[in-house]
Amino acid sequence: MSRTTLIRWQLVVLVLLALLVGLRACQRRAHPAGEVVVFADMAPGALYHRVLVVARPVRLVLEGVGARSGEGQEAAPAAYGWLLRTADRHVVWQMQPPPGTESLRFRVRDTLRLAPGRYEVFFTTQGDVPRRTGFWAWLSPEAPWARSRRDWTLRFRVLDDVAALRLEDDRPLPPGGPALLWTAAPMPSAMARMALLEVQAPTRVRLYAVGEFDPEPADYGWIELLPEGRRVWEMTYAQTRPAGGWRGNRQVLDTLTLAPGLYRAWFQTDDAHAFGNWRFNPPLDPAAWGLTLWRMHPEDTSVALFDPWEQLQPVLQLTAVGNDENRRADFVAADSVSVLLYALGELGTRNRRYDYAWLTDSTGVVVWEMRRARSVPAGGHPNNRLEIAALVLGPGRYTLHYRTDDSHAYGDWRNGQPEHPERWGVTLFVLAPGLEALQVATEAAPSASESPPTTTVAPLPAGRVLVDLTRVGNNEHRVQAFTLDRPTRLRIRAVGELSISGRYDYGWIERTGTGEVVWEMTWEHTRPAGGDARNRLADTTLTLPPGSYTAHFRTDFSHAYGQFEYPAPDEPEAWGLRIERLDQ
Repeated sequence: MSRTTLIRWQLVVLVLLALLVGLRACQRRAHPAGEVVVFADMAPGALYHRVLVVARPVRLVLEGVGARSGEGQEAAPAAYGWLLRTADRHVVWQMQPPPGTESLRFRVRDTLRLAPGRYEVFFTTQGDVPRRTGFWAWLSPEAPWARSRRDWTLRFRVLDDVAALRLEDDRPLPPGGPALLWTAAPMPSAMARMALLEVQAPTRVRLYAVGEFDPEPADYGWIELLPEGRRVWEMTYAQTRPAGGWRGNRQVLDTLTLAPGLYRAWFQTDDAHAFGNWRFNPPLDPAAWGLTLWRMHPEDTSVALFDPWEQLQPVLQLTAVGNDENRRADFVAADSVSVLLYALGELGTRNRRYDYAWLTDSTGVVVWEMRRARSVPAGGHPNNRLEIAALVLGPGRYTLHYRTDDSHAYGDWRNGQPEHPERWGVTLFVLAPGLEALQVATEAAPSASESPPTTTVAPLPAGRVLVDLTRVGNNEHRVQAFTLDRPTRLRIRAVGELSISGRYDYGWIERTGTGEVVWEMTWEHTRPAGGDARNRLADTTLTLPPGSYTAHFRTDFSHAYGQFEYPAPDEPEAWGLRIERLDQ
């Protein structure tokens, strides 16, 4: 055969192939009059969605081909479609294998009458086993039920008024309506959302939650009464029922009576199987993944969302905090008081904290501190986090702290600005009994910039601090004498630089005249102070008899307040020694 003849035969074959492909395409596009293909040519491991808008009552013939996960009548569907009415979240139709079906592939044909409204049309091909990707997908064979994917389809034919409906491409809508109070839906993976609710009179709310239990909670929510933190409702496996799809999808629809007070609604998800990241077949109401609350009547005003910035007056603010700052403010609670702490900062995963707040009592014990697990996204970068904490503080003295690292803070947003940049820091609000319950004072401005604090405050009661040898720099030896006229219980707090092999920046107390050391700062009696491993904190109480004493704090030539050559401690301004009288 000559070269020319071979080329001619190759051209003929190519033309025939093109004709066959075109004929196949025409056959796939050819449908009876009035028939609409909703989904076709679908791939395994996905959730498909479209919107059906019905203007007038209409009758449809729905036809589809799906697949089951196994043979036998007990096998669960793996690829199938359904219709959800948006207004009331009711599933009006779902593909089910006809009775007696034994094969993996199944076909359905139903007649359905639809009332006017919006309908969410779904088709899932996710199955109940997570799909393998990469090397594992190449290594393992395809699931048997997925081999019929070329046949999967969902279509409908209008029996009467074709103009009464239209098919649209739009996103699934979460629960809503005129009585909606708040919704966290739809919730993606690794997410937390919350809302504060104020109830002014006894009222009932309707709640709807869709989440994951297998059977331990993975994606779930609760409602708690503040400031006690007592949960008045919690999503549990026992109170939920199957939500369709994978066995771990659970849902609950309930009503809850709330007494007057302040509440927090919360919903959280883990890092897998949630809206937009379904590892298995989703629930029949995917966009409701989360927690939704409705008033019983749209006009009910006895329950509403609560915003402390609009409904309360800030009492203490350490806000608009820039890079490399360490701020603190002291306050005294004259009696038991309920407070709300609004903290905005930068919190990473695995308990890494960069810009964060904490609260200590008069003995230095941490009463509260920011944690990512208790925070929600604050806009911008995922590490911009908001935590709202409600606490009951007993009478006493407290110190509110806020610390930032060397990047991404107010005025220097390197990774995305939060929604309220001016609130970067921590703000304290009083819930009850009132503003007069707190007396606020400040002792330390930001340690790095030495800029003034953001609050105007009154002085603390005098007479409790006996010695203040803090903010000690390099090459200093500070000394302060004090006298006790009776046996006195003291609180001694010192931050310095020590290691197992030696002491570099440290303090001690000696009896005046004799030089007898009655207390000294050692490695064995200190704990980590944050930052470098040599930063150590001594925080103890000691009762001394009457007499005259001298307190000392000595530093060497490097790594001290104002010139930390290694990572600074959590409280740089406390570098040194402080002694307080605990007895009245």
